[in-house]
Amino acid sequence: AANNYFAFLLACLRKKDFYTSAQKVTKYLRSSLWVTRIFRLGVLLYQYLQAGAFVLLYTAIFILIIPILLAGALVTLILTLLLRSRNAAKLQKALRRDAVFLIPGSKEGFDRAFLAKEAESYPDSTVLIVTPFFLKQQGIGENSNWFVCFRKESEDVYILRTYFFFYFRRHLKKDGQHTIREVHMNGKMKG
Repeated sequence: AANNYFAFLLACLRKKDFYTSAQKVTKYLRSSLWVTRIFRLGVLLYQYLQAGAFVLLYTAIFILIIPILLAGALVTLILTLLLRSRNAAKLQKALRRDAVFLIPGSKEGFDRAFLAKEAESYPDSTVLIVTPFFLKQQGIGENSNWFVCFRKESEDVYILRTYFFFYFRRHLKKDGQHTIREVHMNGKMKG
């Protein structure tokens, strides 16, 4: 009487006692109120346990990540303090007599192409570009190595971290052997 093999198998299954018993149990469980309440409570308990697990997971992540980030910042600060006088002496040896600091006003004002073109407009000077980024490797040249105090971008063009800039400028002023100019940049314009 079946039209296909699947219908034949389904008809055979319905004739079995197991199928009939399962159908009666399912019908009873659907109509009983206590089973529905237990199921709802079980689902609610599962959701609370799952939310609690996420809270524990996020807490553990924050407990681990925040100290790691603070330790990284502390190590960077210590390295900067230890290496800044050595780096200042090293950079001072590489400077020409005339030093020009290009200082972008903000992170949005750090336009690589504009700063590279601006650096070319001082051919007889050493150009020191002050980066507004704390740890970002972004510069104006092809070099993308990470640096703590300064990095050479091209011939007579260097990029400095802001915290090193203040120390180095003071160091050059005390030395008195260099002419220092500061050019403040607002976006893509000199300010």
